[in-house]
Amino acid sequence: MNSASRSSDLSGFVEHIGEVKTAPSLLERNSFFNPNFFNAEEQAFLIRSCLKKLDAADSPRSKRRRRALSLKPPSSNDLPLAQFLPDHAYDFDQGHFDGVISNFREMHLTEWPSEDIQQITKLLDRVYALLPSVDTQTHILHLASDGEIRPHIDNVEASGAWILGVSLGSPRILRMQNTRDDREVFDVLLPSGSVYIQRDDLRFLYKHSILKGGGSFRSHHIPNGQRLSIMIRDRITA
Repeated sequence: MNSASRSSDLSGFVEHIGEVKTAPSLLERNSFFNPNFFNAEEQAFLIRSCLKKLDAADSPRSKRRRRALSLKPPSSNDLPLAQFLPDHAYDFDQGHFDGVISNFREMHLTEWPSEDIQQITKLLDRVYALLPSVDTQTHILHLASDGEIRPHIDNVEASGAWILGVSLGSPRILRMQNTRDDREVFDVLLPSGSVYIQRDDLRFLYKHSILKGGGSFRSHHIPNGQRLSIMIRDRITA
């Protein structure tokens, strides 16, 4: 990665909850994190563009529901959370095929809405400048207010060495637990507009999960709301 990919100070965004504390050096070696990569206006645009793609694939019933609810305009186009309709407006899947994700919508992405191309290209070019390699695949994941990603290790046969995530909407906690020493557990707060990269040991030797909202981080309450993420992975080469 180039010099533009240097991490911001992690000290305010990491909390140890286990007995063994090795997170700082581990994160420095195997991750990138910027909690303020996109501003509020950029976040709102990215959320709207992702929701367009997901909404287009939903059932006719869900689309009718959304049309009725969307008669009430958001309070401000610049507020990221104002872009989401209530949970019942969406057709959230209750469970993923492997049991890892609950209450979610997702899709692999090959193209963005045509009307958004010019602006979204400017935003995502900044993300692509961070990538360790250029042969990638992208998907978007929309979690309901009570949605979560349970502890898991990425499938090494389906995933490359790294993954980049853009976090949008309600802040959530990323929890990491060492598979070789379960006393080592730490949390990373992912605010809206943040971007992170996990690679190498951090991906494959640590279980990672996205917790439900409504918890706490460093004694501060984490609100319970919808979260949307853009995930970019490197492709497995044959």
